[in-house]
Amino acid sequence: MCSLPFKAVVGQARVHLYGHRVSRGPWLLGVQRRRCSGTREGHRVLQHIAEHHVRQFRKYSLDDLLELHKLDPTERLRVLVRELHVGISKIIVCLRDLPLGFSSVGSIQAVIRDYVQDIRDLCQCSPDDEEHMKAAIHAIFIRHRGMLGQIATGLREFQSNLSRSFEPFGNFENTDCAHLSDLVPPVRRIELALDDFFTMRTTLRLLIAHCIQVNPTQGDDLGKGQGMHAMHQLLWRVPDSLRSAKFGSARPQHVGAICMETRPSLILIEAYQHAKYMCHRDFGRASTLLINDIPSDEFLSASSFGIDGTHFPYVDIHLYFVFFEVLKNALLASIRKTSPDKCPPPIRASLNSGTSLLMEDERSVKIADLGEGISKESVRKVWSYFYSTVTPTSRAGEHGRLPLAGRGLGLPVSRVLARYFSGEIDLHSIPKRGTDVYIYV
Repeated sequence: MCSLPFKAVVGQARVHLYGHRVSRGPWLLGVQRRRCSGTREGHRVLQHIAEHHVRQFRKYSLDDLLELHKLDPTERLRVLVRELHVGISKIIVCLRDLPLGFSSVGSIQAVIRDYVQDIRDLCQCSPDDEEHMKAAIHAIFIRHRGMLGQIATGLREFQSNLSRSFEPFGNFENTDCAHLSDLVPPVRRIELALDDFFTMRTTLRLLIAHCIQVNPTQGDDLGKGQGMHAMHQLLWRVPDSLRSAKFGSARPQHVGAICMETRPSLILIEAYQHAKYMCHRDFGRASTLLINDIPSDEFLSASSFGIDGTHFPYVDIHLYFVFFEVLKNALLASIRKTSPDKCPPPIRASLNSGTSLLMEDERSVKIADLGEGISKESVRKVWSYFYSTVTPTSRAGEHGRLPLAGRGLGLPVSRVLARYFSGEIDLHSIPKRGTDVYIYV
């Protein structure tokens, strides 16, 4: 997915990688030069990455994942290991290949080191020792759980460094890279490469969750590492009185990472509850959510809520992430427009109506707020990894808490997730009047 410039791939010619002569590889990898230089193990890692990053790596559709699940567990694990070797190698080269010193930023170097460690762990496992291999893959999954925060920190560090480099041309101290994207082509190249990076990362984590199977009833204690499947399963909190009457007592059926009974309305309510909690934590108030003009806490029991045809196969955690990020933005925009002594206006979510909440030919959700809105110029920039409407002083969470906003990754990553299965996100806004976000699944 990430192309290399100036003939980085040299076929069978031999090139030097920090003191190592490696056949068939890019210039790449300033990865831990001190640790790799002069060691056989380091040479093998560099050689391995150079050989694997040129191999084919693709996205997996829902049909691909369902077909993969039909394989026996041993064959599924073999496919997973093969894809991990290729995908991780491509990610390392993608990040190392970025211009303007992006990969030299401390937080980005830390991300690269983690991926290099993934390759080391995989190479140390015998293909015949399935339990050891599964444990290594489990460790890889856990290792990257906080990676979004590292990337966000790296982006801020990079922007600070780049602003200083532009000082001879004027004062760029408060200018984010989103404003420089059209003026400085390498900045645009970084953004496109980050789309590729997050797409490849999504594929790897999706495959791990899909291929490493556990009993989903073994509990959700993720802190103890119980269950790869549980990491990608929503709590699915529905009132007991409604669960028994409408859905039965069982959790939704999953086939690997795919929830075969994905109900967008339930995921929307779940995402709203979490976003509302963060608003009350930080501001002491939050907008209500209306779903098809019905308050969210009444929607499940409303007579218009049918169960026939309201679900479909999808990776539910992807949909949750998209809803959560959009709702956070809507709630924050509504609060910022409203004076502290008043309740912010409601957020309105519209699901396709008819015999089912989501029609088979048009699975779409509209989330609208009456907040402060976004200017025409800023609408284009909201998809940039370098742009945020939140001031830098309010970006960090207190005492390690997840910040309500300010990382700048929410909408760009949401678009990557929506597009992964051929969906889309569209946004329209009028300053001081509000914003409408359309999510196509």
